[in-house]
Amino acid sequence: MRGVTLIGMPASGKSTIGKLLAKHLKWKFIDLDELIGEREGVDVNEIIQQKGEKELMRLETDYTLKQDFSDVVFSPGGSIIYSDGAMGKLKKETTIIYLETPLEEIKKRINKHRRKQAIVGLKEKGIDKVFEERAPIYESKADYVIDCSLFNKCFNHEEVVARIISLLSLE
Repeated sequence: MRGVTLIGMPASGKSTIGKLLAKHLKWKFIDLDELIGEREGVDVNEIIQQKGEKELMRLETDYTLKQDFSDVVFSPGGSIIYSDGAMGKLKKETTIIYLETPLEEIKKRINKHRRKQAIVGLKEKGIDKVFEERAPIYESKADYVIDCSLFNKCFNHEEVVARIISLLSLE
C-alpha cells in the first residue's frame, strides 16, 4: 500500500501526528531528522552548524530516495519541498498531506522547543519569511491540505488523525 507523507513547517505537528497515524494504521513511522541523526551519528542541528544547510538538504534527499514507503508514515524536514527528486519519489509512492498550521502557532511551538529545531533558511530569512516562502509550496505539492486551525485551539491530534484516515479512505 502507498505510504503517507506529512509535510509542513517545522513544529506543525508532523512527528506527533505521524506517530499517532502510524499506530492507528499499524504502519511504520519514519522521522527523517531522526533517521539522519541515527545514520550520521550527529543530529540535524549539528549537521547545519558543522557542514551547512546544503549538506542537510543533500542528506534529506539521499535518505528519501533510498527509502521504501510501503506501509510507512513519513515525516520529513520542512525543507524537503526544495528537492525535486525527493518530492517526485514521494508523490509517486505516497499520499502527501500538508498540515497547514498558522504562523503564530508555529512561532509559539518553536520558541517552546527552540533547541530541537533545525530550520533551513531561518538564520538568513527569519521565521516569517521562511513561512511566507514555503506555505504556497507545501500547498502545491500536497495531495490534501488539512487546515489545523480548524481543530480547536488545543490542536486536537486525534481529530487530525481521524481527518487523515477519512481522506485516505476516499482514495
